Amino acid sequence: MNGYERASDEIVPAVRLVIAMELRSRYNMTEERIAIILGVAQAAVSKYLNGKSSATVKEISERIDRTKISRHIEAIAKGDEAALNQCICSLCSALNKFDCKFSAVSNVGK
Repeated sequence: MNGYERASDEIVPAVRLVIAMELRSRYNMTEERIAIILGVAQAAVSKYLNGKSSATVKEISERIDRTKISRHIEAIAKGDEAALNQCICSLCSALNKFDCKFSAVSNVGK
């Protein structure tokens, strides 16, 4: 599996899982509201919150530095898409070492 496949299949879902859990616990948001913020289906959020993600996604989510999400979570809760993208990109970059031409983090200042 190349870096992009790993990012889209494993890392981004793991980051979304952690963000969904934070939004639920800190802001008591509904699955529907979280889905809108994350840009995914409500069923995906339900899967994240009910522990029905793949073993790999769960394992990756456990390795995510929660302080990095904490820095972005308030803006994400307000629907700030740029904060969401930056959070996902920074965590993906930290977990998956490859040069991503789509990354908001790697393209800052370019």
